[in-house]
Amino acid sequence: MNEKATRRVLLGTIGAGTLGATAGCLDSLAGDEDDGSDEDDGNGSNGDDATQSDERDDTDEQEEETEDVPDIDGGAVVFTYDDGPMEDYEQAFPVHQEFDAPASAGIVTEWVGREDFNDNDWMDVEHLEELAEAGWEINSHTTAHTALGEFELVEDVEPDDTRVYPEERNHGFHLEYDIEITDGENSVVRTVVASDSDEIGGYLEFDEPIGESFAAGETVERYPEELMHEFLGDSKAQLEEWGFEVDTLLAPYDVCDEWTIEFASEYYDGIANVNPGSMLNDREEFDPFDTHRDYFIEFTDPLDIQEQLDEVAAQDAIGIVGAHTFKDEVDEDGIREMLEWVEERDLTVITLTDAITAATSDSV
Repeated sequence: MNEKATRRVLLGTIGAGTLGATAGCLDSLAGDEDDGSDEDDGNGSNGDDATQSDERDDTDEQEEETEDVPDIDGGAVVFTYDDGPMEDYEQAFPVHQEFDAPASAGIVTEWVGREDFNDNDWMDVEHLEELAEAGWEINSHTTAHTALGEFELVEDVEPDDTRVYPEERNHGFHLEYDIEITDGENSVVRTVVASDSDEIGGYLEFDEPIGESFAAGETVERYPEELMHEFLGDSKAQLEEWGFEVDTLLAPYDVCDEWTIEFASEYYDGIANVNPGSMLNDREEFDPFDTHRDYFIEFTDPLDIQEQLDEVAAQDAIGIVGAHTFKDEVDEDGIREMLEWVEERDLTVITLTDAITAATSDSV
């Protein structure tokens, strides 16, 4: 793949102007007044040349950084697509090409190139390269699509229990991973071997009894630190090994909390979907670890999406939207209609990294 993927297509950049790269020549300090010594007294031309060279380097660096800042005249929209199915390439990509608009693709690294897995085929590295070369951003979506947050227990735990009842059982979707049960003082790690629901509610089943008592409402279950680093760090490392620049995360299942952010912030510059349910992000107060994202076809209705786009335009805000292209209701027509609504409102389509860069520049 190219040494660095192009981050945007539709986007213009702020021109910094061309600054002089060379300084005027300095007159030699040697002359009739020279005392004959060949030694530099520390105030000669060598010191001045070094200072001016440093200044030129600083100027070049500042100019390069300025050129990397997206020029968002008005509001902007970030498109994020989940999981990396072939439909991203076969349906979403061609429509975005029609509008010369980039998007961000959240990639589950263990799913890349797999066929007939989870009832779907998944993009391989060559597909991702083509997206990136066209201006798409590649997000991490973890190694195995695991929920990264904590879940509070809704039932007390006794030492002989082999089950816990969390508020959500997302961690039961992936068996054989370790789970930490903790109330902040005491912690136990057990391996998930089953997950289902009974007359009490959804549960996680472990390989052996918990061994301690824990109180509902005061206890959470979560992935331990080692696994959090694996899900987040190994995903980024694999994507970068394939040649992609990966600076952002798309959290699986829209699950993101302080536990997620604590580890994600070690590897990424931002997360696309910290707060699901609304696309609107205030540009002046944009926090890449407190973002808002909404789905633009599934789980919503067209009127609501258009009203939110109106707000993005009126407030010069940043809208973040997403979709699962393998879902039946998400098709080329729906994606094209959304891009038409964006175009009608003169909104700029950017990647998540560009949104972070632009917002950071605005705040300086």
